[in-house]
Amino acid sequence: MIDVVAVSRPEDVVVDFLSVLDPGQGREVHLVIADHGAYLRLPAGVPLAGRLASLADLLAAGGEGAKPFSPGSAADAIALETGDVAATVWTHSPADSRERRARWGLDVAALVRAPVRHAVGDADRFQWTTDLDVTLDQPLIDAKLDFVNTHCADLLLIDDADEDALLTRRVRSVERFFESSADERARLFALTSSTDPALVPDPWEFATSQYENERLGATAAWVRSHLDPAAGRVIEVGACEGALTQRLLRDGYLVDATEPNPIFLARLHEQVEGEVRIHPHSFEELTTTKRLTGSAYLLIELLYYGQDLTLLDRFPTDRLFVAMEPGELARQTWPPGWSVEEELDLVLPRFEAVVGGRAYLRKRGSRGLLLRRR
Repeated sequence: MIDVVAVSRPEDVVVDFLSVLDPGQGREVHLVIADHGAYLRLPAGVPLAGRLASLADLLAAGGEGAKPFSPGSAADAIALETGDVAATVWTHSPADSRERRARWGLDVAALVRAPVRHAVGDADRFQWTTDLDVTLDQPLIDAKLDFVNTHCADLLLIDDADEDALLTRRVRSVERFFESSADERARLFALTSSTDPALVPDPWEFATSQYENERLGATAAWVRSHLDPAAGRVIEVGACEGALTQRLLRDGYLVDATEPNPIFLARLHEQVEGEVRIHPHSFEELTTTKRLTGSAYLLIELLYYGQDLTLLDRFPTDRLFVAMEPGELARQTWPPGWSVEEELDLVLPRFEAVVGGRAYLRKRGSRGLLLRRR
């Protein structure tokens, strides 16, 4: 049996997979280090100090001039080097907060032929249902801390926001691992990705989540309480795949739904029917060149991305329905041309399982704010 640890950087082996590297497991270990383009074979008899020395040498070399592994070339190398011997591949979680590692874990798992186990890694947004938890004994903890202090001192100095920074939460005394299906991996990545949330249909599980259904239903009811469908079209900004759009249409509203993400836009066209006009416009475009006239604008779970709120003055409407997580809502500063007519909780925070129970997390709640032009 061969354990293959396939990671982005040399220190990842020690930080997340030291229990796999431990010679006490009695297995041959192969290391695939993507950034350095390095493939190391460590026979079963090599002691821990010798295994760690190989990683220290890689770090000291700095990877200059090396051709990095792609997920495809890594999978090919693993198949070649393990041959007919049974192997398990250990790699990063698709939900790791360090997105480059998350993408690596997602892509490698899709390409290798051996069973895969993911380290939970730096994924504290969730609590996990894991398949294997290993509490390191004191010698292994000492070895982990000595390695990062001795060979990764530069990574202790860099800003906490850098995904390569070695922070306390990333140097764990308990290493946790889980297995997953291809669909679970894709959904975990989409839930946390800032670059590719549209990797799977319905990434936020609007169709199956009790919390999300309650939030969407409460949002539609809130709009109904203030706005007669006969009053004119409503403009839904950032409609995603149309979960709220469909509720508005069932309530008799005429809707202009906007969605700038081309994948979500295509799904919106496919999934929504009725008195709806669909547009590819962004928030910024709707305030300048692509303005749409309506009885109200709906900015539902949208204002998390540093939008310039002074642009709200340019929306051709006297009513704005805004909804978002209460803490973030409280931090917004509204232009002086708008007054708050109503503020209410649409749904309160709740813990909920995601990705079929693979993990769970605290949904943060949603608060609505109705703004009227002065």
